[in-house]
Amino acid sequence: MNGWIEDQVKAVIGGENLAIAQTVIDIAEEVGKLPAQVALNWIRHQSDGIIPIIGSRKLQQIQENIASLEFDLTPEQLKRLDDISSIELGFPHDFLKSDRVQNFAFGGVIKQLDLRVR
Repeated sequence: MNGWIEDQVKAVIGGENLAIAQTVIDIAEEVGKLPAQVALNWIRHQSDGIIPIIGSRKLQQIQENIASLEFDLTPEQLKRLDDISSIELGFPHDFLKSDRVQNFAFGGVIKQLDLRVR
């Protein structure tokens, strides 16, 4: 892109979002898949409570999206995607995740529980 167009795109979409998109594209090229397939595969790894909803209009799109189940991203690739897209949650999240508050909220037995927090 030329400089002016790139500046306009960044102004609308945001530089952080463009960096995320570029990382998805880079990893898609590494694994020989479509960026949408990489994005769907990555979303599946976020949490047990997250189920991607695909909005396909054509059979080809459905097939491409389902193909995101046919490969695995490496831990390094997942980390790159997580790192580039991370956001600082701030208060109250950081406060509630602190050891002192967690210990108080769970009556001093937090270390004995299997919470499987990601």
